[in-house]
Amino acid sequence: MAATSWTEIDDARRAVLSAMPSDKFLKTILKGVMRAARDKKNPIRGNLVASGLRELVTHVLHTLAPDDEVRRCVWFVQAKDTKTVTRVQRARYIVQAGLPDAFVKDKLKREAAKLAKPLLKAMDGLHKATHVRADTVVHQGSEVREMLYDVLVEISALLEDTEAARERINDAVAGALHNAVFESMILDTIQELDELSTHTRVEHHRMETIKVKRLDAEHIDFVVTGEVKVKLQYGSDSDVANDIGMCSSDSYPYRARVSGEAGNPLEIDPNAIRLKVDTSSFYE
Repeated sequence: MAATSWTEIDDARRAVLSAMPSDKFLKTILKGVMRAARDKKNPIRGNLVASGLRELVTHVLHTLAPDDEVRRCVWFVQAKDTKTVTRVQRARYIVQAGLPDAFVKDKLKREAAKLAKPLLKAMDGLHKATHVRADTVVHQGSEVREMLYDVLVEISALLEDTEAARERINDAVAGALHNAVFESMILDTIQELDELSTHTRVEHHRMETIKVKRLDAEHIDFVVTGEVKVKLQYGSDSDVANDIGMCSSDSYPYRARVSGEAGNPLEIDPNAIRLKVDTSSFYE
């Protein structure tokens, strides 16, 4: 097996930074870890790298999974051997936030514990090296590079798996969103449509994009874009029947902001949907 190169390590470093681009402290830790790793004159450089990497992983876990957020999740149960939030629970939150286990496993086809295991295992592997003893000194270049690379890659992998899980949410909730948006269109008077004719009726709609805008312990918010088809009637029903009124159909793009509960993502309240329809083409 070929030794890990500095080019591979730099690629892994960039991947971590790109996932959390606004985190200045993350950049600081990584800068220090990289500098220590390259310092061949330092006889305990590997031990310093191990210590820095542990702080790096801890920072990522605490930043992306704050205590209060984790504790508010429907799946949270206080571990019996500690009063704090565990690393496993933080990693689990990063992957699924407040989504219930059954939804994550059955709909997203993900298991947060399995996804987090490689990173937590890599972190556990640093433990011995962080305590400098005569028999724990780490200086060999290949060993330092491998240690550094393994942790950075596993951080990136966890964050990539998290992004993949977010993408799967779109497909999992598409049916529920479609029905809720349609119900909202029927129940509420949409001013932009109502002013187009004497009687404007929504016939159906088609969703084009779904994007998760917020997912935390208690909330899941979406932005949905699509097209709504409407029937425009000019005059009363009797006017239309007597050929002194008319009907036509048209379609218009819409944007919907949808608010839901993370603990029950498939139950979407139509009243929690805010719709905006672009009817500008009607006036052209």
